[in-house]
Amino acid sequence: MKVYEALRWASSFLQEHDYEAAIGERLLQHHTGWSRTRLLAEYHTILEEELVDKFQKDVHLAAKGTPVQHITGEETFYGRTFLVSSDVLIPRPETEELIEAVLARLPLIHNSSNGIPVKIVDVGTGSGIIAVTLALELSDSIVTATDISPEALSVAKQNAKRLHAEVTFLKGDLLEPLTSIGEKGSIVISNPPYIPEGDRAVMKANVVDHEPSLALFAGEDGLNIYRRLVKQIPKFLLKPGMIALEIGHGQGEAVKKLIVEQFNGATVEILDDINGKERMVISVIYE
Repeated sequence: MKVYEALRWASSFLQEHDYEAAIGERLLQHHTGWSRTRLLAEYHTILEEELVDKFQKDVHLAAKGTPVQHITGEETFYGRTFLVSSDVLIPRPETEELIEAVLARLPLIHNSSNGIPVKIVDVGTGSGIIAVTLALELSDSIVTATDISPEALSVAKQNAKRLHAEVTFLKGDLLEPLTSIGEKGSIVISNPPYIPEGDRAVMKANVVDHEPSLALFAGEDGLNIYRRLVKQIPKFLLKPGMIALEIGHGQGEAVKKLIVEQFNGATVEILDDINGKERMVISVIYE
């Protein structure tokens, strides 16, 4: 079978099962180790039979709902390749926008010329994408990441090691591993579970059946984690400080209210993502 024949078969098969044809291309790149450019250049190259067999098995898995990231074991985030598994949420491009928002507002709370590192905590780190990315993007930072799941922390630690990022990982619930020992910092960032439990029935099987419920759902209205986390933040946050939270569409005003209740007079922004949906709540707190 030639490359173009393999891709044509995969495209047709996946579309018959209501999945994107592009998955086939990604899986063939995974099995050949080729870039997309080379894959296109090799259109008439004959593939080894063993490779075709493995490729077709993975296409069948994808057509049954297994996320392509779980088949390949990786996903790209902020220009870097991260390991992923069924124990962590698959990185989404919207979370890159959360990091961009924090980097853009960092000068409001931190003077990088004074030599004092900015202390950041990533709450519910999952695969570690936020913590690792910030540690690599901000050389004058001290980054800590927490998660209640030991399996998720294992994946995050592997990512930090592979990408040579200095991050301290702590097992525990939200900010408790830090507040329990009196630790403080200037930035709290989190992409917590925020999907209402009632949405489970209408979500795609490749999400509900393959990604951890612990990282997806947060009570009847999806706000359970925000309620608990925001109450913990005053014990941790130095002034000036920043709170940066990823949210679900339509949750902005509710999360803003939670922050204002804890920090009277706080500046709170509700930001849309590139698709025009509410995606971030950013608060800069001066006193």
